[in-house]
Amino acid sequence: MKLKLLSVLLTCMACLGIQSADAQCGSGPRYVDSIFTGSTVTTVTYSSVYNLQMDIYQPTGDVATNRPLVILAHGGSFTSGNRTDDATVVTLCQNLAKKGFVTASIEYRLTGTANLLNADSAITEVLEAVGDGKAAVRFFYKDVLTNGNTYGIDTNNIFLGGNSAGAVLFMHYAYVTTTSQLSTQFQNILNNIGGGLEGISGNPGYSDNFKGIINLAGALNDASWINQCNRPLVSAQGTADPIVPYNCGNPEYGVVPVTLCGLGAMAPYITAHSAIYDTLTFPGAGHVPWQNGGVDMVMVDTLVTGWLNRVICANPLPSCVPAVNGVKDVTYGATISLYPNPTSNIMNIQSSEMMNSISISDETGRAVAQINDINTLSYQMNTSHLSPGIYVIRINDNKGHIPAVRKVVVE
Repeated sequence: MKLKLLSVLLTCMACLGIQSADAQCGSGPRYVDSIFTGSTVTTVTYSSVYNLQMDIYQPTGDVATNRPLVILAHGGSFTSGNRTDDATVVTLCQNLAKKGFVTASIEYRLTGTANLLNADSAITEVLEAVGDGKAAVRFFYKDVLTNGNTYGIDTNNIFLGGNSAGAVLFMHYAYVTTTSQLSTQFQNILNNIGGGLEGISGNPGYSDNFKGIINLAGALNDASWINQCNRPLVSAQGTADPIVPYNCGNPEYGVVPVTLCGLGAMAPYITAHSAIYDTLTFPGAGHVPWQNGGVDMVMVDTLVTGWLNRVICANPLPSCVPAVNGVKDVTYGATISLYPNPTSNIMNIQSSEMMNSISISDETGRAVAQINDINTLSYQMNTSHLSPGIYVIRINDNKGHIPAVRKVVVE
């Protein structure tokens, strides 16, 4: 499968933030590199109303406070899954914690498969899950105000997102801001649930504000809900996704009678109305192609990390300026060429920007080679010592941009 990843020019490479997430931005590896060996996980009940739990990941041995918080929700079509079994969510929580973030994987109320065949029941499930997500965010605000900030988070840098159904949950959390946006059907269901847009899952009276959204194969019922200068957004999706339509359609192979509009349909609205946005498309790929790890997950992890740093380092956030030709995969600062690919002996790497370092990882993410301080536009890499397989090459330039990432096949 041919993948395309183009990463945007960054205003900074890193945000060190020993006492504040945006302090000393660009001066160190924190929030960019894995500077901690692991994470410590704490399981808490965030909704006593529905006995819902989440796992909170903190960098092992970290003494910093006021750290960015990333809350993620698992996939499973709103009928299955939990806070521990979504490989994408757990991997991101672990990887981001190693980089200095506080992360959380939440569970939320689920429904029966048969309920998805009824429009009212399907809508009810999504709106109830959104209410659960809001209770999870309020849990952290409550902790800051009543417990002295147990988890050392910065409430100015809270990011929400998920994988598949979890992304659908948080996209509706982010972009349904008033009941007037909703159809009569949606409004009636919301009234039946009770609690309005805030939900009834607990921790009432505390803020549920956030800064940006991580959308991995998620969607909205109506793409036009992205209709004002909204918070930053990063998105990834396969263009042939049969579970969450890339454009607009009925999800789950067309059997759920509710419209969802994926990245393709949201594209022009994202371009026009998102302060900072990055996207990663997987041409011809189906649902969550990164779910089994490997190269695809490395690319998603790189995308999310780079976007988080752009947003954290942008203070204040820029105004929304519509692009001319609609949304595009974000572009890396340099033009990169690698050939031959596949390779068996020597690979040529050329860049329009001076390369500083090159690293190679195998499909599991294990580093197998690192070349530093090369300071050249052209480099010949000997690949004869590598076992046949698929590898990820990351190329850093001298200007502090997020690394360019390419997939390489060694024969």
